[in-house]
Amino acid sequence: MGKVTLVGAGPGDPALITYQGLRAIKNADIIFYDRLLNPILLYLAPAKAKLVYVGKAPDHHAYTQNEIQEKLIAAAQNYENVVRLKGGDPGIFGRVAEEIQPLIKAGITHAVYPGVTSASGVSVYAGFAVTQRHLSEKLLIATPTAQLQEFTQEPLAQLAKGGTVVLYMGMEKLSAVIEIMLNQGASETLPVAVVEWGTWGRQKKVVATIQTIVAAVEKADLHNPALIFIGPVAAKAAIKSWFEDLPRFGQRTILVSEKKLSFDELLTYTDEGVDLYPVFVGEAFDERFMTLHNRLLPALLKEEYEIIYQGKNAAVLFQNFLIEIGERKNGY
Repeated sequence: MGKVTLVGAGPGDPALITYQGLRAIKNADIIFYDRLLNPILLYLAPAKAKLVYVGKAPDHHAYTQNEIQEKLIAAAQNYENVVRLKGGDPGIFGRVAEEIQPLIKAGITHAVYPGVTSASGVSVYAGFAVTQRHLSEKLLIATPTAQLQEFTQEPLAQLAKGGTVVLYMGMEKLSAVIEIMLNQGASETLPVAVVEWGTWGRQKKVVATIQTIVAAVEKADLHNPALIFIGPVAAKAAIKSWFEDLPRFGQRTILVSEKKLSFDELLTYTDEGVDLYPVFVGEAFDERFMTLHNRLLPALLKEEYEIIYQGKNAAVLFQNFLIEIGERKNGY
């Protein structure tokens, strides 16, 4: 019987993976990975490791939660080191209890390695901290995905006055939450920051007041994945952050290489703020990443991504690769 390790991947920047998480991925025999984690982390996996996508989009789940749990148990019966790689921190709205309990019931050894919590990671990459002496000395992390009627019972306006309210998965109910807080007596000038794709090179943010934030988000066309920060410290996000000041921040790059680059080599791009998507072709091609490429590449190619080629045949190999993806998608 093998061991199942739940690993928090952090909010997006692949360099934020913890050392425990890095060790678990490097020793994995099979990895079940989520939708929103940075795919660069998968390049830490050993060549022997099987990669299984179990992500959940709002309108489509690769597998149900019960099916994921069944797969983890089955994998532990056939592999020594099973890794469940989850975006963010599995202990914060990551359903960690739901995935641990069946393992315990089945008598399977497990471990949980937390990741950098998005509330903290995203805020500091956006230029502020969620707590600050004399300004924000309390913190509420919540999600309004449950019944809003229950959410209205929380003293959100009071908490945000001298603290910070951080909302996960709240974009679809932003206007309803704002209305609740205004009805609770929140000041119309209370600062709000919304950060999309926090800690990624594609990070975007808007800063406004609680009265104007809904219009500002619509104008900036921000969507999930995003965090909502409500409270005095959110105003500090109006200034360009250290991360947004990196030399290549916001540069979106598809790196096509005939040579497989190491994890550290890929980080030389993201460490400068690049939103990087690597594709290895030719002899460096790895069939295990086809699920990833089929899911992500078509959408990326429709956006403003530059393509960098490494290797004299990289451009031709990539074009042939895209043809193959199209054929697979069409069932040829």
